[in-house]
Amino acid sequence: MTREGTVGTGASAQATRAAVEAYVRAWASGDRNALLEAFAEDATWVDPVGTPPWIGRARIGEFWDGAHANGAELTPEVQRIVVCGNEAILLFRMIVRTSGGGMYVDACDHMIVNEAGKIQSGRAFWDQGCIGPLTDSAR
Repeated sequence: MTREGTVGTGASAQATRAAVEAYVRAWASGDRNALLEAFAEDATWVDPVGTPPWIGRARIGEFWDGAHANGAELTPEVQRIVVCGNEAILLFRMIVRTSGGGMYVDACDHMIVNEAGKIQSGRAFWDQGCIGPLTDSAR
């Protein structure tokens, strides 16, 4: 680790946290443009891990569009953000509300932030055991 709080090359810990927080705010506010701005132009997003990657802002925008299909509203409930230099882990529950009800997805995202303070790569970890229906206890 260098004096500035970076591991190898990439953003400082402060810039990494800011990028992850911008990502969370974009989902919380439903702001597609803000989400895309949080990513590097040539970023890679895999959601969930094991599926084909979305490469570049335009493709990440397609991922956003698919997540919001049929008017779905997605709201993250952050449990913890862990930052180590230019890498971060985001532990959260994504609440998905649709006209027919909704569900939640408990997820762990791993992100790497570049020197410009943009998410260069991200990988979302979740499986079917992380998904449940919205109830009073699940919000």
